[in-house]
Amino acid sequence: MKSLQPAILVLAALLLSACGDPARPLPAPAEKKPAPEAAKEKPESDHGDKTDLGTLTLAGHKFKIVRLGKLEPGKEGAFEVHPKEASSDDLASWNLYLWVEDQAGTQLSAPSKGTIENSALHFHVTPRKAETSPEKVVLRLRSDGTDVRARLPLDGHGHDHVEGPHSGVPATFKGAENGHLELKLHDDKGDLELWLYKDSGFSKPFDLPLDAKIEIEFIDVENRKVNLSPRNTEKNEDEDGKPNIRPSGTNYFIYPSKDGEDASWLKGKTFQSIVIVRFAGGAFKFPSEEFVLKPHPH
Repeated sequence: MKSLQPAILVLAALLLSACGDPARPLPAPAEKKPAPEAAKEKPESDHGDKTDLGTLTLAGHKFKIVRLGKLEPGKEGAFEVHPKEASSDDLASWNLYLWVEDQAGTQLSAPSKGTIENSALHFHVTPRKAETSPEKVVLRLRSDGTDVRARLPLDGHGHDHVEGPHSGVPATFKGAENGHLELKLHDDKGDLELWLYKDSGFSKPFDLPLDAKIEIEFIDVENRKVNLSPRNTEKNEDEDGKPNIRPSGTNYFIYPSKDGEDASWLKGKTFQSIVIVRFAGGAFKFPSEEFVLKPHPH
């Protein structure tokens, strides 16, 4: 029998080379890296094309409203609101809410509170499915006693449709002191409510004596004139039941305020007229600017 020693030596050498040096462990296998993906372009907006709806003025501040993409019932839509000449402190102090309505003023989405993105505010709304379609966007500003809102058509052909805190039409008046008013016409009964204020935020009442008389001239109704008075001299409640009498007087007046006064000619959703409000305070007269009075729908 031939010696097995050479074969054993060769086999040992092969085993040692396969196992490697025990003092030097084998290097870890190279980590596999995924192949780099092609860079994807991020769209400017994932909501769709931008449509400029116009600019609203609330409490002296201007807001540009932009619709992003289409607005469809049952689907989430988006809006951008761009305040003009607003500081970062303004943005932080404002509470801005946005929703959509149909042509009659029925709310079709829950109010959405804006979130700050760069120098604008971003809103998401989902119109509910209803018999009527969204026709207007509403922006509401609440800040430091101010509570005002305004509307724009969703078709992008809008103008300012500003409302006061009671959903009436705001205007200004001049005299020894300048001020602001809100006149509300109810389309169902033809009755008028008037509030007078010292400030554009409708937070500081401009009070007159309880026996003060307010005159409104309707330019487009053959210059017809009506007189407004307090509802009563005890509390002078508005239609929401809020009292409006203070030691300095009242800022709230109504028409009709006496038995026998006929307001039927003011009824209806289609009524509108240029009006002027006039009143006196002591020796001073306070005429308002001319403005268009339209009814608040019920």
